[in-house]
Amino acid sequence: MSSSLPDGAEEFIKAHLEALRRYAFVLTGNMADADDLAQIAIVKVWERWDELSEYAYAYAKRVIATRNVSRWRRTRRELLTADSDSRPSRDLGKEIRDPQMWQALQELDQFDRMVVVLHVLDGYTFGEIAEIARRPQGTVSSRYSRAVAKLRERLEGRRVVDIDQVLVPQLGPS
Repeated sequence: MSSSLPDGAEEFIKAHLEALRRYAFVLTGNMADADDLAQIAIVKVWERWDELSEYAYAYAKRVIATRNVSRWRRTRRELLTADSDSRPSRDLGKEIRDPQMWQALQELDQFDRMVVVLHVLDGYTFGEIAEIARRPQGTVSSRYSRAVAKLRERLEGRRVVDIDQVLVPQLGPS
């Protein structure tokens, strides 16, 4: 790292870059796009470091989420990765460890996957997700409901009652 980085920025990057990459990968399903989004987020944090250093991680995740929505809107195509070999090989924090859950998430379309990840893993409300995605809150909540129904269907036989209880326990320590 360059010595011109503001105080604490280098430590932030070392501590959070891999987690940001993993977060972006869960949203996009594509490691190349995840790398791009994580790097954009790091640059945006660096540009505003003096203003938001104590909120840098939350800001970086928001940058990733909003940039992903923008990218999704531009392309309007599915960017799924069915090959689990493209997943990061080491534990990057909240990695989803259940292969069936991972596959079921990857089979959702990108917008539905984003809504589930933002709501279940990050605790965003439907209103917050609607603001990020620039969609009506009703659209976000109905897409979430449909996505959860698809996950339940794909995980049939596992007695999935509450997707939060199935998805969240698959995560390691934050």
